[in-house]
Order: sequence, then structure tokens, then C-alpha cells
Amino acid sequence: MTQSSGPAVRQPALLARIRAAQPGLSRSFRELARVVLERPEAVTRMRLATFSDAAQVSQPTAIRFCRHFDCEGFPGFKIGVAQAMMTGLPYVHSEIGPADDLSAMAGKIFGAAADTLRTIRDSLDLAAIERAVTAIAQARRIELFGSGLSSVAAIDANQKFMRLGVPTVLHLDSHLQRMAAVTLTAADVAIGFSYTGQIRDVVRTAELARESGATVIVVTRSRSALTRAADIVIPVDTREDTFIYAPMTTRLAHLAVIDLLSTAVALRAGPKGAMMIQRVKTAVRDEWLAHDDASGVGQG
Repeated sequence: MTQSSGPAVRQPALLARIRAAQPGLSRSFRELARVVLERPEAVTRMRLATFSDAAQVSQPTAIRFCRHFDCEGFPGFKIGVAQAMMTGLPYVHSEIGPADDLSAMAGKIFGAAADTLRTIRDSLDLAAIERAVTAIAQARRIELFGSGLSSVAAIDANQKFMRLGVPTVLHLDSHLQRMAAVTLTAADVAIGFSYTGQIRDVVRTAELARESGATVIVVTRSRSALTRAADIVIPVDTREDTFIYAPMTTRLAHLAVIDLLSTAVALRAGPKGAMMIQRVKTAVRDEWLAHDDASGVGQG
């Protein structure tokens, strides 16, 4: 093993090196590698004891693991992980090769999705979620907005909140989004979705909504342009480079955040919320080709 005299921040692509080396590592090192690759953001905030406990190894073993990858101790290792995340990892599915069969592809794609959801869960800002739930539950009107592929999340949010009896409006045209934003008041909430947080139309809509006095909630990458136009930020930072590739695991993370928000709002509404959900379901009951409450057929 060659030990570096410089800080870990000089080591490029640390996470990629760990992933590549993982099959040949000892059992203890493989467990540590698994923790790092599944929860890189969480690792950057861990203490050494927490890191070693997560992999069920000793602290000296964890230190040896860091040095194995040319990092001088755990603090330097965390810097290397953070640097690798800032520079961006290869697309989450880039490890799929032409020789992979369907079984291999399924394992990699579903594994990447599971890893992303675990990472977002571990790094979730619950205080921001709580503030968002309170604002949504008290809103007179909710405007939902997104652009391009991010509009998928806005459409899902519209269906979820509408079932709760929350007055929601969704415009898919960016010009209508801006026009609607300027009609909002301090009693209203605007919720924006963007995988990158750098889309001009989405940022401008958020700015207009905030200037109108509405509470602006955004689900997007942290430290992006969109976050600067928001009152409440729910960061979704994935290892997928959505600036280059079509979002896949990032989209799933956004949808999971929507499920969390809508479920929390429904529970806060109590029996009244449950009754509204049932009324909405009953309204489309005659659209089902089959119905069997016991088996769940026809439940959506």
C-alpha cells in the first residue's frame, strides 16, 4: 500500500475507487465499503465510532480501511468522500455493460434505486419536512410547478394532495406557471420540483411566487439556484448526474418525498382527511373493470 503525504481531497474519484476495489477486499473492509457506497452523505457527518459501528467492525479496522485508500485517518477520508460527491459520480447505470444479461441489469438497476432511497432517507431534513407539512395543511391554495421531466413529480403531487381535499392547481405550461405565481398570496403555498435546481423557468416561477407573499417549498438539489428562491428546501442529493443523463433514481427519490409529505398531511387531518380520501376513491369507483374489496382488485 502506498500512503499519500497529501490530504484526501487530492484523491480524485474516491468513491469510484472503493466501488472498483470492493470485490477484492477483506470481509471487514467490504462491510465498510458497503456503508460508504450506500450512504456517502451520511458518512461525511459521522464520527469514527458511528462509522465503525455501522459496519460492525472495530475503530482500528476503520482507520486501516481509510489508509488503504491513501487517506490519512477518518477526517481525511470524509473530505475525500465529500470531494467525490461534489465532483460527481458516473451515471448510476454506467456500470452496466454489453455483456450483462437481464438478470445482471435488473440487479444493478434495482440495487441503485434501493441505494438511492436509503441514502435520501438517512439524510432527510425532517425539520424541513415538518415545516412543509404545516404550511401545506394550512394553505388556502397550492400551486405545483416543474419543468420537463421534473413535471412528473408535480403531477404526482397534484394527485396526492387533491385526494386530501387540499386545493391544488397544476399548470404544465411554464408561462401559465409564472402567471399563476403572481396571483398567489400569503395564504398560499407554491411547491416546485427540479432534479437539478438550475432550470430558468422553474427558478423564475419560485421567485415570482415568493415575491407575491406565498410560502415557497422546493424539492431539489441542495445549494442550487432554486434553493435561493425558496422558503423551505427539501434537499434531494443523489449520485445520479441529472445534468447529463435522464433522471431515474432521482425521480424515485422525489416521488418518495411526495409520499412522505402527503401521508403526513393526511395523518394531521385526522378522520376528516380519511373521509375525503374515501370520497375521492368512491367518485371513480365505476371506472373499475372489476371490484373485490377482500382481494384488493380494483384498488387503483
